[in-house]
Amino acid sequence: MSESSTTSEAAKAAPRKRSGRRPKGDQDVSRDAMIACAIGIARNESLTEVSMVRIGKELGVAAGMVHYHLGSRDELISAVINAAFKDRVQRLPALTGEWRTDIEAFARSSLATLECWPGLATYILTENKFRLFQRVQPGEIDYGLAYFDHIGQILKAAALPQPFAAMAYHLLLLFVSVIAAEKENHQAPHAHSGFIGSYLMKSAQHYPGAEFLAADFVTIDSGSTFDSGLAVLLDGFEGWRKCSP
Repeated sequence: MSESSTTSEAAKAAPRKRSGRRPKGDQDVSRDAMIACAIGIARNESLTEVSMVRIGKELGVAAGMVHYHLGSRDELISAVINAAFKDRVQRLPALTGEWRTDIEAFARSSLATLECWPGLATYILTENKFRLFQRVQPGEIDYGLAYFDHIGQILKAAALPQPFAAMAYHLLLLFVSVIAAEKENHQAPHAHSGFIGSYLMKSAQHYPGAEFLAADFVTIDSGSTFDSGLAVLLDGFEGWRKCSP
């Protein structure tokens, strides 16, 4: 995706000073090297494994040096998430002008990106900081804002009234994040079909509603859930478009 100059300028943060005095007697490592190390950990292990102490150990410097360059773990986590969000933006397909096609492509691309960053979907669903926008250095782009702008342009082109468009964005991102977290944590019914099926069989005669659902429920996987849920959302958005004045 190519961002407009307006988006790029809006996504740039105000300058920030380094925190504290530089530790003495320690090998220095650049801020970029520390962030690159953190990104490597996040991509190969999980976002939850990223910490100031871990970065210091990986690079052979004291945690104080990491704090000196980054200020706090918040700065580190935000930098890593912004790298993930950059990846997400760069994977977005070019817009076709057909709103259903563009929203579906947006959702599928977003899900594929989350699958490449272990722990990110769970973080987005459980944390308030940095789930949307990031703290960036002067001249850097906030790729959370660039992403927000991209889907906003799609929903605007779809002629959705603004209140419905805002809700459509929230529902879409919540849905994609939940599916990504379900896949990451192996929570789909099909992943536990043996346990669920045997449990329901023992008491099915006393719970007719459960018996009615059981056979098909245990076959549901994340892929079919995503396809069905996305179709329902798109149909709902179509209905909202009809509310346009």
